[in-house]
Amino acid sequence: MITKIESFIFKNSISINRTLVIKLITVFALVNILTVLPDVFHIFSDQGIIKSQVNQRYAFWYQPVLNWFFKSFSYFGLNANATLLVFIFIYISSLIAILLNFKRTGFAFVAWFIHFTLINSAYLFSYGADYFMSFTLFINLAVCSSLLFKKDIQSSLYSFIIRFLQIHLCLVYFFAGLGKALGTDWIDGNAIWFVINTYTSDSVIENSLPLIAYPMFFKILGWGTVALELLYPILMFTKFTRKVTLWLVVLLHVGIAVFMEFYTFGSIMILLNFIAFGQHFKLKFIEKINIKIKTKSLETRAI
Repeated sequence: MITKIESFIFKNSISINRTLVIKLITVFALVNILTVLPDVFHIFSDQGIIKSQVNQRYAFWYQPVLNWFFKSFSYFGLNANATLLVFIFIYISSLIAILLNFKRTGFAFVAWFIHFTLINSAYLFSYGADYFMSFTLFINLAVCSSLLFKKDIQSSLYSFIIRFLQIHLCLVYFFAGLGKALGTDWIDGNAIWFVINTYTSDSVIENSLPLIAYPMFFKILGWGTVALELLYPILMFTKFTRKVTLWLVVLLHVGIAVFMEFYTFGSIMILLNFIAFGQHFKLKFIEKINIKIKTKSLETRAI
């Protein structure tokens, strides 16, 4: 039994190339912070829409927040806004350093720590996407750290990281489905209609109006979402249903991005699913990228 568990967790299974994983996560994080950049002072500044002292009340004493550093940097003549800019600059610089393969592990830790500090400092602004972004940067740190070990250990550690991510996603989807199943809105289709009318743009709503005549359509979507999330752990680890489930999950998050306009959340969940199970897609362009990365790695070793 113990041998089977060890084999499941540490077995060198076929996964997406770790270098590609690092680059995908880093590029996503870079795009994410650049989209937030115009509003950074409104969200994180000491004079933002919600005062930092208010947000800080929701953070535990051991969770790092910007206020810790505002006080420390004030001794060097930097005010809160200047300190925030320094943090953002270091964060972006760290992501660029990771992309350039310069001290990846160290800068991966810096990027994760700064992002973790930012979401703790903006608790009332943060939502699922921000926490999943922090988790994704932690996965990135783990992957980068695995490269510090010997080659034979690297593979086992990387397999463990992928298994950890897979199990994490299984728990997330299962309990999300369980929460929906315990209520009534997702069973009678009201949740889908509520989402469309609350978050969706006017143009999409206008095109959805004819669907009012078909309430069963919303019920089927609700039932399908609940079933997909509840059965995610089983479907993803069943060979014959894995690919179909992957595509359905991608469509689910595309729907969230389009109808709820939660673009970051929809995108990051697709990215996490791709990293965890994307090797089963067997997309040609991914195989080509993996071959190029392996070729460059072999050339570097030869030199």
